[in-house]
Amino acid sequence: MTLAGDDATWSARFWTGNDEPAWAESVRVASPEFRICWNNDLRPAPHPTASQVRTVSSWGDATQAFIARTRVLVVGVGSVGLDVAQRLAATGIETIGVMDFDTVEALNLDRMIGATRLDAALHRRKTDVAVRLMESAATADNFTAVVHDLKITEPDGLRSALEYDIIFSCVDRPWPRAVLNQIAYADLIPVIDGGVAIVTFDDGRLRSSIWRAHTLVPGRPCMVCNGQLDLAQVRLDQNGHLDDPAYIARSGKESPSSQNVAALSAGASAALLAQFVSLLAHPGGLGAPGPLRFFLSTHHLEHVPASSGKYCPYEAETARADERHNLATAEGTKAQRGDSTTTPPAPGLEEAARLEQALAEAINGLS
Repeated sequence: MTLAGDDATWSARFWTGNDEPAWAESVRVASPEFRICWNNDLRPAPHPTASQVRTVSSWGDATQAFIARTRVLVVGVGSVGLDVAQRLAATGIETIGVMDFDTVEALNLDRMIGATRLDAALHRRKTDVAVRLMESAATADNFTAVVHDLKITEPDGLRSALEYDIIFSCVDRPWPRAVLNQIAYADLIPVIDGGVAIVTFDDGRLRSSIWRAHTLVPGRPCMVCNGQLDLAQVRLDQNGHLDDPAYIARSGKESPSSQNVAALSAGASAALLAQFVSLLAHPGGLGAPGPLRFFLSTHHLEHVPASSGKYCPYEAETARADERHNLATAEGTKAQRGDSTTTPPAPGLEEAARLEQALAEAINGLS
């Protein structure tokens, strides 16, 4: 690697036994003010499109070219992840990956905005729905959606995640979040994590809602240090105990909450996207903030006073990459909530799906 030029740009090359080196396409500089140094010959800056005029006016051509070339992965495309993926596509990012192993069910439809009753009836994969909506929203001329029907807790899922520059963590389980927490430090890939929790009174009335957002990079506290990840629950999740009602009842512990509603999940996705813009566009010359927490009942935004623990096991693995303690295992391919199974569609649904596809192709042909 070489640091040169007035703008402190990094370049990198590597040898594989040949006399001539192969040049790297880019070099990531992981910090709260995230940078990528691009090899413009290998990955040229895209020209802004007519659909991006207002986006470019917000931060200029140079920042737009930087954001557009950044490869982004969204892990978990439920209520929050699906919204994030569409808005990233609308921003002009050229390559977006989506990772999820689950299918759409009727109970998802009050949160997955853009998923249809037909998606639920056909048990379509959430990643397929995400691709359809991203392609509809995309403003880049050369948009590519990459599908990973995998779990981040399995080796193939982990390997796929390492191909990206930034990762959004939109999962609600301790084990997947622990793997993503580790990636941020061991592999120097920034991870933007957060979510929403709904608190109710005993009679069912809404007490409050809390959403959090934080960017995991060296120099910022990890999920354990900022109180968003319980190491004891990670082990329980790996052993399948968090899906065992009898175990939960005996232990007195609570299983991870998956409560969410469309009207509130938008707040969580907005908080994650704001972290993304802060990390890449550096508004006001500042980078990603520390952990943030918003209380709906009092409408109070709090900077969480978290700091890195002296003996944090995750931050101690910074830049260790393949030498890390591997949290992604073959057991990760087994069900955490049960591997998705598809039910044969009811009569007439296959024909409805064909008509839907034909209509989509006709619309695309007009654009």
